[in-house]
Amino acid sequence: MIGTVFDAPYFTFWNTVYTAIGAAVFWGRNGRTKLKVYYLSHVLDLIGLPEGRVRKCIEFGIFIVLGCLIGIGIAKPGTVPQAITAGFAWTGFIAKRV
Repeated sequence: MIGTVFDAPYFTFWNTVYTAIGAAVFWGRNGRTKLKVYYLSHVLDLIGLPEGRVRKCIEFGIFIVLGCLIGIGIAKPGTVPQAITAGFAWTGFIAKRV
């Protein structure tokens, strides 16, 4: 019974790609200036990563990875629309608007 409640997420190439597309579109619509991943900026400040192109790319990459992990892990998309929606919804869940 416990195995059915706590199933591990099933990552396929295509559901990961489409979830990443959903997260990227969410990031693209809101942008880095309006959208921050909780505590990510603080962690990058602690590392000493200066503002610039590299930091922007790292923030975007981490945003996409977290969006895929959480989106697929929670929503378990089985179709393309579900995967894209998971990318939208769960990246919105882990991010805050500034």
